[in-house]
Amino acid sequence: MDTKLAAVSPRPQTTHVRMLGVLNREAYQAAFLDTPGYIGRARDEMDRRMSQEGARALEEADVAVLVVEPRTPGDVERYFAEDLVRRGIPAIVAINKVDSVAKEALLPVIEAYSRLDAFVEIVPISALRSDGIGLLMELVVKRLPEAGPMFPPDQITDRSERFRVIEMVREKLFRLFYQELPYATAVTIDEWVDESTNHGGKTHIAIRIHPEKDSQRLILLGKGGLALKEVGVQARGDIETLLGKQIFLELWVKARPQWRRDPAFLRQLGMAD
Repeated sequence: MDTKLAAVSPRPQTTHVRMLGVLNREAYQAAFLDTPGYIGRARDEMDRRMSQEGARALEEADVAVLVVEPRTPGDVERYFAEDLVRRGIPAIVAINKVDSVAKEALLPVIEAYSRLDAFVEIVPISALRSDGIGLLMELVVKRLPEAGPMFPPDQITDRSERFRVIEMVREKLFRLFYQELPYATAVTIDEWVDESTNHGGKTHIAIRIHPEKDSQRLILLGKGGLALKEVGVQARGDIETLLGKQIFLELWVKARPQWRRDPAFLRQLGMAD
């Protein structure tokens, strides 16, 4: 797809809810479900819901694509391979970041995945350089059942603009505070006013960031609020591109202890029960 729908970062568990992306082409329509990765033993209510998101997506899937690092399968990859075999879902393993390893180092990885007998195809790709993506798409589409389109031709996701704005702020938080903050810092919208007379006719968006601890709040603010300002500067451009208009973006930070255990707040974040 050519449009960013959700936060993207090098951190595990950047995706915290199921994301639908609809790819419309002249010959086909394909619906992709991106889910949280491997959780293991759930530590709290948020982990439990993230794990459920993945299981529910697999129940709907006609084809599964397991995206992995260019190394031989470990316990997590073997767990998914066994689960996919048990479910009887045709599965493709996409070995990502192949641009970061030598070709001779990649061959043992491909052979190791082949020995698992869980995948109908093994495809080396580089998402960063778009290498192998065309082949991967061909192999996915080849496995899809024939059916009429499920979505209108102009629909690309089932998530709202507001949800996607939140994702853009989350992405900047992960990228700017990679080492300092837990991946699950929450983000919500306090106010959204189109053509705000108090802000020169721009759309006014007030966003609140929710770390769990007050010490994390201080990290987010930075000296003189400069760290938070940089988040706003970087997010504003993406949001204005999405909305096609200028915005006035405000960011606020308030610690919310134990929010990962709060079912009502998790529902507010879009996480299903």
